Amino acid sequence: MQVKDIMVAPPTIDKSAKISNALGIMEKKNTRRLLVMHNGEVTGILTMRGLAKELGTKKRTKPASSLPVVTAVTDNYTFVKPATKFAVAAKILKEKGGVLLVSENEKDVLGWITPNELIGAFDFGGQANDIMFGKTIITINSSERLVHARYLMLENNIGRIPVMEDGKLVGIISERDVAVAFQEFKDHVPDNHQEAQIKTLLVADVMTRNPLTAKPTTPAEKIVNCIVHKNIGIVPIVDDSEKLVGIITRRSLLLAIPTLD
Repeated sequence: MQVKDIMVAPPTIDKSAKISNALGIMEKKNTRRLLVMHNGEVTGILTMRGLAKELGTKKRTKPASSLPVVTAVTDNYTFVKPATKFAVAAKILKEKGGVLLVSENEKDVLGWITPNELIGAFDFGGQANDIMFGKTIITINSSERLVHARYLMLENNIGRIPVMEDGKLVGIISERDVAVAFQEFKDHVPDNHQEAQIKTLLVADVMTRNPLTAKPTTPAEKIVNCIVHKNIGIVPIVDDSEKLVGIITRRSLLLAIPTLD
């Protein structure tokens, strides 16, 4: 299998567009990434994590509607040829992260490959406990401040965190939750009140409650189907006593795909 067989058309935005427009496109297209272009050339990649980082920084007190996309763009992409083998593509994404831009000349983009395309094209066997992250699970309490959730995401390079109350899983907070919350906050709270009021934003206010969970013995393919086709970014794994014992994310699935040495 080659990347040309699984690539998809990337959603795009111009670098001069505003961050609020980018969030709207991401919501409409149900995506966490946009390919940023200008005058037909690639400028970079805009991610939901980048937006959460940019909107949450103290130096950005202006409304999201006034901030250009270019302030949050990253260069985390790699050009690959259409004939690049599946295993090679998986290895590149494992090592470099980001996305793969499919092009013959490193200018005209034919499509792109994200972890979702690789995961959706691979036949996973086994059970949840074969592919889950279980040794160190980063969690957060629902009573924590939203700025702390943002810090954990950026510090650990993760997009979603299980939310706990009294040792039990009660929800998930995502980088999208953080970005949207900060957008609304900065659009409605005056500059001179933001530093004090931002401390009142709590994880419980924006998290998603009652997340989909699975058992350690749940077939891996069933979980993969939810992540790929229902766009669920994380599936917490709980035991019979509902104790959190692991998580499955796109990252853990990507790492489970065999690659060439």
